[in-house]
Amino acid sequence: MTGTKGTIVKLSLVVVAMYGFSYALVPIYDKFCEITGLNGKTNEVAYIGNDIQKDNRFVTIKFISNVANSAPLDFEPSVTEMTVQVGKAYNTHYVMKNNSSKQLHTTASPSVTPGKHAEYFKKVECFCFEQQTINAGEVKDLGIQFIIDNDLPHASGDIILSYTMFDITDSVKETNRL
Repeated sequence: MTGTKGTIVKLSLVVVAMYGFSYALVPIYDKFCEITGLNGKTNEVAYIGNDIQKDNRFVTIKFISNVANSAPLDFEPSVTEMTVQVGKAYNTHYVMKNNSSKQLHTTASPSVTPGKHAEYFKKVECFCFEQQTINAGEVKDLGIQFIIDNDLPHASGDIILSYTMFDITDSVKETNRL
């Protein structure tokens, strides 16, 4: 019986460790991208400059989305592609639906591909700057306003803006308990 109890305790600890690690993935991912420069992390606060001049160049922006850890959400861009003028502000949005029967707290992690172009993708407004709260069954439009900096290299091809949406409800509840 001692062997069985020991095994149960060990397996329970493994489950708890796995659960805790899943919440650590977002900050680990962010730190990894910051250190390596991989995955094109975009600005995390609003771009406030007015020094970008319109350019006669155009670039295609493709929008994609992911939901992490099978969260009970639908999350997708309203448009999957836009051709934009370099230096001009554009608006678009993503749509998120809560498919659960409870209120959720979410956060989005953005990235730009190719990563070397992330510094030229300036977000003026973005839902990713703040945590989102979405009620059971609710559908939300999550806006973004962006500008492609005219310092973007001339030989640049398409740029992909990707967001991964994370359900952080349990970690928010844990923080509120403290």
